[in-house]
Amino acid sequence: MRLLPLPGGALRLSLDADEAGLLDQLVGQLIELLQSHSGTALDPDPLFASLEVGGSDEQPADPALARLFPSAYAEEDDASQFRRVTEQGLINRKLQDAMDVTTAIGLGASATTSDAADTGTPVELEITPETLPTWVRTLTSLRLAIAARVGLEREDDHAELLQNADTRGTVLVYDWLAAILDSVLRMTEHGNEA
Repeated sequence: MRLLPLPGGALRLSLDADEAGLLDQLVGQLIELLQSHSGTALDPDPLFASLEVGGSDEQPADPALARLFPSAYAEEDDASQFRRVTEQGLINRKLQDAMDVTTAIGLGASATTSDAADTGTPVELEITPETLPTWVRTLTSLRLAIAARVGLEREDDHAELLQNADTRGTVLVYDWLAAILDSVLRMTEHGNEA
């Protein structure tokens, strides 16, 4: 993974073909997870989709969904009422973000040769100031879902999960996503100071 500044505050994220494939696969799994919890089809207009009212009364049983859509209030009645009104709009926003990211990955991959993995040709993805929030929200959602799946709740859990052969690979992917997110945010912050 490499990140380079571009004119106008944009960034170029270069991933090798395997990295791009992994990121696309993870975002695809996030889309499937979100769609499994959605109560409606996604409105093609992102504004209307994010404003859609609706949702369930209860916090999701799936730990990844529960981490992505935590209760907004400590009182169960208040949390339930808030969830019933806002959850579908939040799902739609996360879905739209994830779809935009996977489209960008696909466009970046299609711009390279079909044998990119064999030739080492990187997949070039442009992150503009306009698309930056979408990327940040999607990478953050991926990290939250992965952390929930492996039981990464506290800083102390990280080292223990890395030692476990069953969770090591997943934690390494979590760390890789953190590195991308951190690099993007640092590069953006540095660009704003210049």
